[in-house]
This record gives sequence, C-alpha cells and structure tokens, in this order.
Amino acid sequence: MSEEPRIGVYICHCGLNIAGTVNIKEVVEYAKNLPNVVEARDYVFMCSAPGQDIIKEGIKKHNLNRVVVAACSPTMHEPTFRNALAEAGLNPYLLEMANIREQCSWVHSDKEAATAKAKLLVRMAVAKASLLEPLKDIKFKVNKNVLIIGGGVAGLSAARDLAAKGFKVYLIERKPVIGGNTARLGRLVHTKLKGIDVVKELSKDVINNPNIQIYVNTELTNVDGSVGDFKIKLIKNPRYVNENCNLCGECVKVCPVEVPNEYEFGLTKRKAIYLPYKGAYPPLYVIDSENCTRCLECVKVCPTHAINLDQKPEEIELRVGAIIVAAGHEPYEPPVGEFGYGLSNRIITLFQLERLLDTEGPTNGELKINGIQPKNIVFIMCVGSLNTTPNAYPYCSRMCCASTIKNALIIKEKYPEANIYILHKDIRTYNRLDEQLYIKAGEGLIRFAKYREAPNVVRLFEIMGSEKLPTELLKKFPLLVNPDGSINVRFFEETIQEEISIPADLVVLSVGMKPPKDIDKVRTLTKVGCGPEGFLKEAHLKLRPVEATTDGVYLAGTVTGPKNIAESIESGSAAASKALGLLTKEEVKVEPLIAVVNEEICSGCAICIGMCPYNAIRLKVQENVRVAEVDPALCKGCGTCVASCPTGAMQQYSFKDNQLKNQLVAAFIG
Repeated sequence: MSEEPRIGVYICHCGLNIAGTVNIKEVVEYAKNLPNVVEARDYVFMCSAPGQDIIKEGIKKHNLNRVVVAACSPTMHEPTFRNALAEAGLNPYLLEMANIREQCSWVHSDKEAATAKAKLLVRMAVAKASLLEPLKDIKFKVNKNVLIIGGGVAGLSAARDLAAKGFKVYLIERKPVIGGNTARLGRLVHTKLKGIDVVKELSKDVINNPNIQIYVNTELTNVDGSVGDFKIKLIKNPRYVNENCNLCGECVKVCPVEVPNEYEFGLTKRKAIYLPYKGAYPPLYVIDSENCTRCLECVKVCPTHAINLDQKPEEIELRVGAIIVAAGHEPYEPPVGEFGYGLSNRIITLFQLERLLDTEGPTNGELKINGIQPKNIVFIMCVGSLNTTPNAYPYCSRMCCASTIKNALIIKEKYPEANIYILHKDIRTYNRLDEQLYIKAGEGLIRFAKYREAPNVVRLFEIMGSEKLPTELLKKFPLLVNPDGSINVRFFEETIQEEISIPADLVVLSVGMKPPKDIDKVRTLTKVGCGPEGFLKEAHLKLRPVEATTDGVYLAGTVTGPKNIAESIESGSAAASKALGLLTKEEVKVEPLIAVVNEEICSGCAICIGMCPYNAIRLKVQENVRVAEVDPALCKGCGTCVASCPTGAMQQYSFKDNQLKNQLVAAFIG
C-alpha cells in the first residue's frame, strides 16, 4: 500500500483481566501520540458486538487503513476482529494484535510495570501495522471424496454416516478383513451381543453401499495436497485368493504349515492359508505370505482355481477432500515373565479369556485349562497400565475394569462353585451401567482386593524345573516345583494392611490398550501430532476432540486413546459429522500467511526444501536459473524456510523482514 498509514488503536479491558493490572486510560493516551495513529479508544469487552461496532465506526469515520487491537491472545479473537474489519470494508489482514493479557496483565502484579509493558507492546504493534499489506484468502475447490484409514467399528461408523449423505468413501484396512479388535471379543458389557454381532450390524450398511469402496490388505504410502484436495497413494498387498473362492476349505486341509492364530490370541494354531474368523468380510481365504512355503498343495486342490501365488502388490492413487484416521489400537501383551505370563498356560490375558468364553472360541465356550475347569480364578487388574511394571504405560485403559467384572460375572453364572478374586489398584467404573455391574459383582460373592505393589505370581511347575528358566526371570518370579502345577499369587492388601497369598488354578491378566505399531507412519504421512504415549493428538481435547491439527484430517476411535466400543462408534460418527462440515462446501479458504520467494535474489541452494516439514517447496528452472517455488496449497506458514534462507529471498506474508525490523526498532529505540 502506497497511501499514508492511518491507524486506529483499540484497547480492551477484558473486564478486570487486563484492567485490573494495566492502567488502560494511560495506555490509550500514550497510543494517541504514536506515529500514524489517528484514533485510540478503549472498551470493557472489545470482542463483544458493541466493541466491534466501535472498531467498525472508527474505520469509517476516520478512514482508517490499519487497525491495532490490544487485547487477549490472537488465538482467541483474531478471527473476530478480522471479521469486524471486513464488515467495515477494510482488508482483514491489515489487523495487528498486541497481546496485553497473556503476555502482560496475567503474568505481572506490579501495575506500574505492567502498564509500561502494555505501552511497549502497543508501540511495537503500531510499528508493524504501519507496514502491513492487504492480502487475499487462498481458495481451493473441495473434493467430495473421503479416505477412512481403519476398518474397525469407528471407521465403519464414519463410513456408514458419510455414505448415507451421498459422499464417496474409500475405506482402507491393513489387515485382510474389516472389523478390527471388536470382532475378536465375546459377549459385550451390558448386552447379550458379541463383538462380531456389532461388526456385522455396522458392516451390513457398508459392504453393499455403492458409495463405499473397501480396500483390505491395504496401507497408506503417501499423502500430498491439503484440506479439500489430498492426493493419496496406497499399496494393496496381494491376498493370493480371488473372488472365485467358495470357502470349501480344501486348501486348509492340505496346507502343511501351522502358526499361532492371532484371532484367537495364540490359543490355537492356523494354517498359512486361512479365513481369519467365521463371518469375516471379505468372505475369502487369505495366504500368509510370510509363512507360506509355496508348496502349491493348495493350488492343486482348489476346485474353483481361486488361488494365484503370482499376485503382485497394486498401487492405487486417489483424490479426496478429507481424511479420517481410525487406525485403532493393539491389546497390550505382557513380555514373557511379567506376572508370570508366558511361563504357564494357566496365566492368560483378558483377551484370551474372551476367546475361551466365546461359544465359537477354541473351547466352544467351556472354560478349561488342560481339560480341567479351574476352581480358583484370580484376575490381576491394570496390567500394562498405570505404571504397574516398568513396561506398563502411565495411563488408564478405561475399559479393563468393566470388562474384567463382566467376564467374572459370566464365569460365576456358568460355574457357581468357582472362587473368583479381582486384584486391583483402583476400580474405575465411570458410567452408571458400569457401576451397577460393580455392585452386582460384589453381591455375587466375587471378592475384590486392592494391591499396592504389582502382585508376585509364583508358578509351581509340574514338568519344567526352575533350572530350565532364565536367571533374570527367577529373580523376578521365584519358582518352585510341585506335582499339581498350581500357582500362588502373593500381594500386600491395602485395606486390611496384610500380605495375602491366594492359590490359583487360573490367573487372568487384565491388559489394556496401546497405540498400534504402524501409527508413526500414518501420523507422519497425515502430519498429525501425537501424545507422549504414542496415541494421536486431538486439536483440542475438550473443544475439538475429533479434529487433528492438520486441516481436513479427523480422528476417530481408539487412535486417540483408550475407549470402549460405544465411545468408538460415537467418535466415528462425530468425525464423519465434522468432515461433512467441510465436504458440503464448494470451496475452502486458507489464510494467505504463507512463504513467498523473491526470485531475483534466490540462489537455488535448496536449503529451504530440506527444512520444510510440509514438502511445500520445490525448485523450478526459470531462464536457465534454479529458484525455489512455494506451493500455497501445502505451505502452513510455519516460517522455518524463512529462518533458514541464507540470502533473505524467502519471506512470509505479515511477517516480512521489514515489518519485524520495525517492531524491533520500536522495542529497543522507541
């Protein structure tokens, strides 16, 4: 802008948040004497409708072409004041804010010193504002397709809701079937339904929907673009079995390979060619390429010629406007020796118990260990959570308490003579139905005991003598030999303040949730932050719980932390709803506060390319000279390239060198 700056300064009291520490009237009078300031006023709440009217009236009355608002953080109300400028006919990017609340009144108690600092901040803001330039929002057309990463209940819920509104959905799942961890659960809390029933109910609205394209055995490999127009690359790994498969099972009979069955949590074996579980979708066998010996026996017996061991990975490219990450979680599996896990088949996890109690599980719902129904059963809570051991995570997995009590009640109902003990650090039944379950368990003669330190599980081995076990395990878990192969659980009971030893026929470790092992790759590609434990991080836990910090990317299910099934389904629907807010727009506006290259002084050194975390910069050849070029669709205005440019060719709108230098001169010279 070549015209002379005419600046209006508007100072907010924020009730007493600012005015209680800063002398507002003194700052207003000071601002009136700053260079290029035409008007300076104050108001109790400048962000309110009357406060905004003061700004709009000032712009029109005094023909202002710059505005400084001294108030709270720009994070709170910069959009509010930009809208006020736009409504008054002034470019919204001719606004500069001075944060005299968080950076001044809230951190100082000395009124005189706080007032002096507020003057300084206002003086610096006015200096920068005098050099601001009018900018235009960057606009992009919105692609109406959606990518959902993860085929568990959260992903299925989101896909169902979006497709019902007429949007095209691409649902990818890295495993050979959809359903996630829920498909492996038995009878669920507060219902007669099993996990697979919930999956089937959600799947029926997804599988045959023409708006939904499902890719199993598929992984995300690259993401380019930005909100409204993401360019996606996928790799679909071979299944080696096509749609001709009729599930006759002849291939399974002749396959010579047996490996632990992950669907049954290692309780049984499966073949290298297998159907993950009954009722799985797609209803096709799949070949485990890591364990297949390529003996071709399955190929020989297949009556429909459905097997092709020469299948290759398939690359798929998509364009979508939004991404929903619903990549789920993994059950925590204790390392060998933790609470005696892996040293005896009488020490199992809660998820293994779920399979044993399932009527379609490895024992058809009969709880038997070595063919015998256990009488004394001990549940140990918080395994893998609440820092119970050096390998445990610090957080609570939330669903373990209710799930443990549910399974204890199922056992008690089926085997009334069983003695059941639940050892816990704390019981967290955080909704009314879970609390009712807890009360019912206590009335049903299930014994609860509170431990302070992790219980010591002592296995009395029937066959394996202690001399065959690693020394480091013997130090943690003293082992004795006893013909009956029983187990003792020793712990200090907090309530009665005594050490207790419980003889057990079965120990169940109530394990929690941990982030999925491939989440770092997904996080990096989608540019989503994560918390200290590895779960993906929401834009705001309370206010934006299903939005990522990257525009156009949404989060659902346990990818952000432990949830029960109902909460996962709810968050899938919530993420879909948020995505709809974007997809129903014809175009999306992006702030123009991006980096820009002065091609005349750019040396083409490419340092900025290596520094950019968003891959927004490339080199182009112009008149046989290499210069950097910024993609406005990818640039997030972080300023990293500006700071690294050795020639000063890289600048950022509203943060250009001359604007910042003017602020510094105002700060140190006056």
